[in-house]
Amino acid sequence: MKKLRPDLKPAVSSSLPEAFNPAKNSYNIVLALLVIVSLFSFYLFIKVRKMEKQLLSLLPQESQLSVNNLKKYTKELGINSSKFNKCLDLNEKKSLITSDTNYGSSLGVQGTPGFFINGKFFAGAFPFEFFKEVIDKEINKTGSADCKSYSEGLQKYCEVRQNKTFSDPSKGFDPQPQKIEFGSAPSTGAGNSKVAILEFSDFECPYCVRAYPTVKKILEAYPNDVRFYFKHYPLTQLGHKNAQKAAEAAACAQDQGKFWEFHDKLFTIQGS
Repeated sequence: MKKLRPDLKPAVSSSLPEAFNPAKNSYNIVLALLVIVSLFSFYLFIKVRKMEKQLLSLLPQESQLSVNNLKKYTKELGINSSKFNKCLDLNEKKSLITSDTNYGSSLGVQGTPGFFINGKFFAGAFPFEFFKEVIDKEINKTGSADCKSYSEGLQKYCEVRQNKTFSDPSKGFDPQPQKIEFGSAPSTGAGNSKVAILEFSDFECPYCVRAYPTVKKILEAYPNDVRFYFKHYPLTQLGHKNAQKAAEAAACAQDQGKFWEFHDKLFTIQGS
């Protein structure tokens, strides 16, 4: 039997195969767990943010026409905030708005927007083409109180009102002119105009917001022929809870020569 030399020892590897390295395996497991935890944390973050947005959407949002926001608009429009806030907080224009509303009702206005074109009444947000037809006739002095004098499209809405009431109060055209008193209503457009348009409007009315671009288009199309006037008709009875103060705010801005800037601001922010 062959004996081993005392100075020789069996060759044994000092390192285990990589697959059986406990230290490295532990590192990989920890790394994998960290990745899983990170991904799960990110998933929870996204879920929480989504839930927050859903909850916020259920909360009542502050109206663009809230008193707080109405006061904020003064800064960008160059309106003296101190005078404006005092005017609004003390309800200084409340009686003016009531007067406008009562006058509109006396003319047969029942909703908004309502337009009087040289006394001819448009109830509702009509397309520009219908306004153009009536305005052109007034400029050319061919305007008529007879419905048959107008296009077939306009005849569908044309009706000489009985007791100043349309059969459909939501929309109609009465070619029978009424005498209109403009009083101190703010106005813009041509100085010596052939056509005077008076609008009764509500800043919180979605149909008035829809009609705003049409009003701008009329003024752009007839810079030398149309004078445009504005009176307030807030429909608080229809749940337009910010309409009254928005009207008062516009009247307060008028005291500082900024009515039309304020008017444009209120309609623009709602139409954007």
